[in-house]
Amino acid sequence: MLIPRFATVARALSPEIRQAAVAARMSGFDGLQLDAITRQLDVTTLSTTGYRELRHVFSSNAQTLFALRCEAGPEGLGPKSDTDRILDRADGVLRASAALGCTGVCFDLGRLPPAPRAAKPKPKVTPQMAGLLILPESKPAEPAADEPPATKIDPAVLGYWQQALAALADIADRYGQLVSIGTSLSSLASLVAIVTSVNCPWFGIDFDTSAVVRDEWSADEFFDAAAPLLQQVRARDAVAGEDRRSRPAVIGRGDVKWRELLAGLDAAGYAGPITIDPTELAEPTVATVAGLKQLKAVLSS
Repeated sequence: MLIPRFATVARALSPEIRQAAVAARMSGFDGLQLDAITRQLDVTTLSTTGYRELRHVFSSNAQTLFALRCEAGPEGLGPKSDTDRILDRADGVLRASAALGCTGVCFDLGRLPPAPRAAKPKPKVTPQMAGLLILPESKPAEPAADEPPATKIDPAVLGYWQQALAALADIADRYGQLVSIGTSLSSLASLVAIVTSVNCPWFGIDFDTSAVVRDEWSADEFFDAAAPLLQQVRARDAVAGEDRRSRPAVIGRGDVKWRELLAGLDAAGYAGPITIDPTELAEPTVATVAGLKQLKAVLSS
């Protein structure tokens, strides 16, 4: 198995970037992801000198700045959002990413349009399947009671999203930066569907590993559908609850099957960083170090 590079989110270690870089080096990380806009720093407003100083902070601590992080808000790029403002901010973040030498940006697009779903009918039993038993002509089977109903996407909503994503693709192309799209509010199927709905070589997926705990798709189903699209991996664990809800957990203390998941990433040919993100936990710094030790232990066993 390919030994991955490990990163974490800078603010999980310290709100001060220099201290976060030092802590990451001492904890054994290869690099960091940095929130593009925080109370302490807005990288979109830095001067050329500011970018140079920030790059030095990382290089002097042997840390790679793997990506900048930003969010579109709960409505994403849908009709209810201020799309022009979001795209303008994305322009600044992608410009900063290029200036800082990142490969790209992790962009959480919030609530995505639902993926189209066709109801799965039960197979029709034919006389041939039943042997010599003569059966009357059967009616089409109804969907199982526990099977989600077929869904359709409003063409106007999907068209709005695709237009906004096309504009984002133009920005990514202008700066030569990858955009790794993620979501904490929608399904893995919706994530794959929206990324593939726009033919853009700069677009890929930021995979939140905790999604497999609450999603309809298994990890194998996700890898089958999205292996070529993987650009970033956001390592999080969670404890499964009722109604596909979950509760954040320290890596190794939740229901994510890490050995199988890491093997799946390896089989998918993923060669990017695995970024531990404990920012939803009460003690993120402790959880960051514990998570790194757990993942390295799984890889070495």
